[in-house]
Amino acid sequence: MSNISFADVVHQSISFNESDPAEKLLLKLIDTPWVQRLRDISQTANTRLVYMFSEHSRFGHCLGVAYMACQLIEKLAIKQVQVKDYKVAVSVAALLHDIGHLAPGSHIAQKVWFPEKSDEHEQIAVRILSQADTLVNLLNSYSSDLLAQVQSILLEKADVPPWTWQIISGGGWNVDRGNWCIVDSILAGVSYGKYNIPALTDSIVLTPDLNLSLRENRLDAMMHFAVSRHAMYRQLYQHRVLLTADHITKMLVKRARELTGTNIFADETMRSALQARQQSDLTLSQIYWMREAWWRYHLFQWSQSSDSILSDLSKRLLERRLFKTIRIRSVDNESDLLAQAGLAMEKCGYDPNYYLKVVSTMDVHQGDSRQSMLVTLDDGRQRALIDSDPLMQVLLGEEEEYKKRWLIMPEDVKALLGRER
Repeated sequence: MSNISFADVVHQSISFNESDPAEKLLLKLIDTPWVQRLRDISQTANTRLVYMFSEHSRFGHCLGVAYMACQLIEKLAIKQVQVKDYKVAVSVAALLHDIGHLAPGSHIAQKVWFPEKSDEHEQIAVRILSQADTLVNLLNSYSSDLLAQVQSILLEKADVPPWTWQIISGGGWNVDRGNWCIVDSILAGVSYGKYNIPALTDSIVLTPDLNLSLRENRLDAMMHFAVSRHAMYRQLYQHRVLLTADHITKMLVKRARELTGTNIFADETMRSALQARQQSDLTLSQIYWMREAWWRYHLFQWSQSSDSILSDLSKRLLERRLFKTIRIRSVDNESDLLAQAGLAMEKCGYDPNYYLKVVSTMDVHQGDSRQSMLVTLDDGRQRALIDSDPLMQVLLGEEEEYKKRWLIMPEDVKALLGRER
């Protein structure tokens, strides 16, 4: 048996050992169609229209998450041997945690196809795990209860120890965030998301009630990560130009849905996606084919549509003719600004239902005040992360105070308003 290695932008190389049962199973899963499909699911969606090298997929991210999970479990098992009982389930869940993502662009896809629903990609992943024969057969061949364990971890159920899902989706740091923070930073060509992985992971322990905890002496490493993640949202994921591209993407599907029943181009999968209002409305086969290549093919077709709105919005994404922004500040009268923009929009011949929108940044640390990794103090007591370092309190409080809002519109409308910046 030997190590199978993959070149990696974070660790230079990541390896899975075929002599380790858990890692051997990971290698078999990597070769399945559902995991290979992740090569055609964008990791950062429209970010590539702002940072030109952000073209990477969910595939490398999922391998990196599984690798980090395996590494952390080995460290935890040094002091708590029974941790290894869950290595297979946790590492499989780490590898497969994103198989439920769809095109276009993973998280934006949830807002595009199911705007009235919360993000359901974990539920889709669990559904795939229940129905995709290649995955079901592999997991069942290893153990009859492995599939149920993996699903419980992905859904954060109480029938598995809390650390098993906290490693992947717990508040504060986890292997998912820990991977994308650095990967997305490197591949965008910026340094905002880099932090000291070993300093943080070497100090993670388990509490007596089996929750993940960070030793107090390495709070600095956790804060380094928190600031890095914060910067990634402020500088990449919530970039004002990216918000305009995401709005165009949502408006494209809205328009395509309104044109359903006309001669709009749509293959069978697209017709089903346009009619779907929740993920359960889609078959497993349709979910499988909802990839970036499929989406872009429809963009090219729609750019030639006789419908001027569908055609124009498609061309704007394909040719990067995105909307412009006007910052809305506390001193501005928002209703007056919207009224002025509406008049300018009418003069330029645009429908404000598609071309005028107020967008804003979101709370980066949403949920971390309620669910985050514990801190183990030097005297053995546990304390919530937000109560352990004043910097975390500052980051949590900054979100609401410095939330940014913009009015977005086509360039000629902004020019008519006399706004240069």
